[in-house]
Amino acid sequence: MKFFKKLKEKLFSTSSKIGSGLDKIIDSEVKDSKKMNEPDSILEKVDSKGSETGQSVSSSKTKNVKELENKSPKRDKEKKPGFIRKILSSVDTISRRRKLDEEMLLDLEDLLIASDVGVSTSSLIVERIRKDNYSKELSVEELKRLISVEIFNIVKSSSGIPKYNEGKLNIWLFIGVNGSGKTTTIGKLAKQEKEKGRKVIVAAGDTFRAAAVDQLSIWSERSGIPMVKGEEKSDPASVVFKAIEKARNEGVDLLMIDTAGRLQNKTGLMEELEKIIRVIKKQDDTAPHNAILVLDATSGQNVHSQVDIFSKSAGVSGIIMTKLDGTAKGGVLVALADKFHLPIHCVGLGEKMDDLAPFDPKLFANAIVGLDQDIDE
Repeated sequence: MKFFKKLKEKLFSTSSKIGSGLDKIIDSEVKDSKKMNEPDSILEKVDSKGSETGQSVSSSKTKNVKELENKSPKRDKEKKPGFIRKILSSVDTISRRRKLDEEMLLDLEDLLIASDVGVSTSSLIVERIRKDNYSKELSVEELKRLISVEIFNIVKSSSGIPKYNEGKLNIWLFIGVNGSGKTTTIGKLAKQEKEKGRKVIVAAGDTFRAAAVDQLSIWSERSGIPMVKGEEKSDPASVVFKAIEKARNEGVDLLMIDTAGRLQNKTGLMEELEKIIRVIKKQDDTAPHNAILVLDATSGQNVHSQVDIFSKSAGVSGIIMTKLDGTAKGGVLVALADKFHLPIHCVGLGEKMDDLAPFDPKLFANAIVGLDQDIDE
């Protein structure tokens, strides 16, 4: 799958990622064990050899050894960062193993937390791995498989496309903070829905920013989808009302509504969103049929408070996570699935039309740890 390959590449294109972190966890034990089996210094090597032959080291040899010892720290300082790791990377993965003990479990938990999986979810994953694998010698590949399985078990129930009712006007409301990617997501998703044979229009409900209207206009023109908009600074609710009327008169299947990027801690702006929802319900008391929260993956743990507040104001029905290309901390998606149990509809990687795809829990679980897509759960 093309999208999976791109997802894996993006998640693995930056630092602080789970995959490379697991390499470090295993490699640290390999390096420590090598140190334990090696003499502490060149002098010990020479003394050991001398004792075996029953000969003492001459003063000249001792002098040479001391000179070598004095030079050794300098040589160590001159080594390039990652030198040991580069050597270990050339060793077959199967031969690089580490015993799953308390220290390794702590390292693993720290890695997951640093990857935005969250404290409680990280602890859950670690405890599940501990249960059946404690004291086992594990390779990097085996550890990746174990984590992938646990992530899959958490996110598998969260996948699902937005609900759609045949034979009637479907109204989807898109919500989220400024910069989360709502407008571009609407453009991509609208095109995908059109390709399914559905008649789609979009409404520019973000009347406070001319740039937002212009951006949605570009996407609608690019995909050949009509757009309803109002005057700049006009009442967003009036634009939504007009869009619903137009959709009904023209026999539209799906109306997708963009909204202003409200900060979840701004009470006045959240009240404006609630007003839009009231206007929608006056036209159809079953609508909005989907209230889709668009989240920016680079926001990290801040997305938790966004889900909390928007759920209270708009009744979030599902999530779309964008900008996974800009962060290696895709683990926040795992934390959201574990905490809120909301459907994750899609994940986005960039600005291109095909950079938005339905959320596939198995492919995601494999991609985030660096496994190939054919690995079984």
